[in-house]
Amino acid sequence: MRDSVLLEAPAKVNLYLEVGAKRRDGYHAVRTVMQAVELCDLVGVELAGRGGVIALEVEGEAPRGEDNLCHRAAAAFLEATGLRRSVRIRLVKRIPVAAGLGGGSSDAAAVLRGLNFLAGEVLGSRELLELAASLGMDVPFFLVGGTAMGEGRGERVSPLAQAPPLPLVLANPGTPLSTAEVYRRYDAAGGGEPPRGGAEAMGEALRAGDARRVASLLFNSLQPAACSLVPAVGALLEHALWAGARGALVSGSGPTVFALVSDQGEAEELEKEMGRHAPLVVRTSFRSAGVGLA
Repeated sequence: MRDSVLLEAPAKVNLYLEVGAKRRDGYHAVRTVMQAVELCDLVGVELAGRGGVIALEVEGEAPRGEDNLCHRAAAAFLEATGLRRSVRIRLVKRIPVAAGLGGGSSDAAAVLRGLNFLAGEVLGSRELLELAASLGMDVPFFLVGGTAMGEGRGERVSPLAQAPPLPLVLANPGTPLSTAEVYRRYDAAGGGEPPRGGAEAMGEALRAGDARRVASLLFNSLQPAACSLVPAVGALLEHALWAGARGALVSGSGPTVFALVSDQGEAEELEKEMGRHAPLVVRTSFRSAGVGLA
């Protein structure tokens, strides 16, 4: 049996994010269509000797120690399974933090997948999803990957027909945004009216591979709040549309903006243009579901 594994932990974008009323537990009800993209962190997971010690090595910009979701995921797995082994994790961080791309959640999901694989699949898919949900609302999505619908707080995930590998460009203004602060601003000001057909219409457009229709249905209730907190976000949206993107949207609570284009040639041109306005620009594409072994 193997004692180590290396996994890819992909970023995601929210093609559709409709935020509802605040629930009794303090969270907001959401309906979201999430799409994994090819931009990835790398997560190495190793089961070592006995003792329950968790060691985390980070390359790049990310929290260290117990503040990192990777550490919390490993601790939760050991507690849930009663596995009395030590764990070594090596994280190579490529996805910017606090960017609306789900990097930390994806890293945590990779740790759960890796440990479950190394331990002989001791947790079934339902148990693993429940454990993921205890760590954060985006973590279950990264166990599913590809194209999926998220409901509840986002933790109830249903796979959708996988979208084709449409190209897109990510642009980040270099200013982290607090999710809690974005939601507070949303509660104060609202977030606009969602398009007709909502999340279901987006799912149908993705299934058909209709890039024009997908672009027309992009929606994020949190976008006005993100733009008001970081005006550079609104400027990036305008630059992307001016430069010819089919559509542009803030991902999650921001501040990363993604722009959809028709082909790789347009993506290359848009990448160059957006590089004039943002410190971090990445050309990537939609990613289908998969285990993500590197």
